[in-house]
Amino acid sequence: MATSTTYRAWLAAIAAGDDEQAEALSQQLTPADGPALLAQVASSDLDLRWWAVRALALHGPPAAAGPIAAACDDPEPSVRAAAALALALLCGRYPAAVEPYLPVLAVRLADIDGMVRQANADALAQCGEVALAVLAEVLEFGPEAARTRAAYALRKMGSKPAAALLYPLLNDPNPLIHTYAYEGLDDLGLLETTLLLP
Repeated sequence: MATSTTYRAWLAAIAAGDDEQAEALSQQLTPADGPALLAQVASSDLDLRWWAVRALALHGPPAAAGPIAAACDDPEPSVRAAAALALALLCGRYPAAVEPYLPVLAVRLADIDGMVRQANADALAQCGEVALAVLAEVLEFGPEAARTRAAYALRKMGSKPAAALLYPLLNDPNPLIHTYAYEGLDDLGLLETTLLLP
């Protein structure tokens, strides 16, 4: 496949371990580099996989949602975290393309790596209202660690649609979940009309 001069310079910067240059060149890539970037997501080279996910976050087409979601299961935690945040950025541009893959982010709220759990919670918060259904499912059926991250995501979302899911959490037995619900509703000015049960 034909590649741009910028793409080739980007590959050289990655090979040289020059992260600053690789980031600068990532910003200069274009959607025309998308096919080459998609091919790198499955590379055996860890650095290439990470940088491909990063670049696709900036320039990926709707079709990048599937490969980025697959990278959420990468054996390397840093790639899993980068993929979650990349999916959120892609969701900002193409929500309909990303929405079917949001359950992948929800599953990773219980990842064994704390950085990955946090990245997925932040990603779901960034996705906004399209993520409400998967967050509601986690709150109802997920393991406790995932439920806590889901409540955090709703609190960070800071929207009235998210508040509808936060209200019932005011009486959650998990004190951290209760705190996220309280803070989220308080930030929205919605506690004045809420009866807080003991």
